[in-house]
Amino acid sequence: MFRPNGECLTTVPVKESADMVQKVIDFPFQVAEAYSMSINQRELPPEFDGKFSSVVILGMGGSGVAGDFVRVLLRNSRIPVHTCKNSRPPAFVNRDTLVIAITYSGKTQETLEALNASLNSEAKCVVITASRELGSLCEEKKIPWIFTPWNGYSRASFGYILVPVLGILNRIGLFPTLESDISEAIMVLNEIREECGPNVTLHKNPARLLALALADALPVTYGEYNFTDVVALRWKQQLNENAKVHCYYDIFPELLHNEIEAWDAGTGHAEQGEHPVLMFLRDSMHERDNHFEQRIEATKYLAERNGAKVFELWTKGKSELARLLSLTYMADFVSIYLAASRGINPEVTDNIDYIKNQKAVSIESKDV
Repeated sequence: MFRPNGECLTTVPVKESADMVQKVIDFPFQVAEAYSMSINQRELPPEFDGKFSSVVILGMGGSGVAGDFVRVLLRNSRIPVHTCKNSRPPAFVNRDTLVIAITYSGKTQETLEALNASLNSEAKCVVITASRELGSLCEEKKIPWIFTPWNGYSRASFGYILVPVLGILNRIGLFPTLESDISEAIMVLNEIREECGPNVTLHKNPARLLALALADALPVTYGEYNFTDVVALRWKQQLNENAKVHCYYDIFPELLHNEIEAWDAGTGHAEQGEHPVLMFLRDSMHERDNHFEQRIEATKYLAERNGAKVFELWTKGKSELARLLSLTYMADFVSIYLAASRGINPEVTDNIDYIKNQKAVSIESKDV
């Protein structure tokens, strides 16, 4: 899965937050628990019969990227899946649209505003939340809702957020392989935990080695359109929130028409005081199907010629869900190890909390 190019440093300061580390370690269990709960989800009302013209998933942050994962997993579905990371849902939302609103805390301003607008458009809405207060309000408004366990931080609850969405879509016939995909994903995640957990020594731990390479560097993630691009976004988010570092990402093949010029040999990043570390999030099957392989190798050559350190991270597994989650789990470990190397507490998100506290929104629209 992990193929390092170049040398890495040799030590990681042990200052990780024990609580966050444990939540990362428990991710395979979280996925299994979320699937078990999805099997026992309450039945949706009769009008949720699967005869929808489109699906729209509302959510911000970790909830929003869960929607992106679903959009990629169902990119060949007979019904288009869209994501909305804004307070206004798409104009096409109507009574034939299934809207899944994810707000883990139950207080996400943009998601609640978009939910209100969707209800006013007579869409069929389902809410996923860890907030029993919001759940009670949904009961009062006769809005179907699904409870997901509270895990302290939404970014450490990706399984609790993603799997219930897949459970809903499985029930209406849009994701029929859920059981087998989850089974394989759990097996793959357990393997990665054995490779990357905090008890694994440094030189045998690919996540620690990568975190060390990212120390005092500019992290850059490159994903592949309509597949690992959503994981690249997740990497950015985890490095931002846990390690408190800037990170940016781009997407093949679009980056070959613009970003690639930043790797011109005459304008090296070293001269600009930058030390980029590139992480190529690769999937052999997707690359072969989309003829990406040769162009990715050429991009790697140009970046290395320009002085960048390049790491290739490969998916593991057969199902698309397992392959995407394999690289996602790696991001969790790397981000907490990078936080440790910087002496950062990955649990604290003061700036996000400050913004969230500026305004509270409730469900005010009419009943469905």
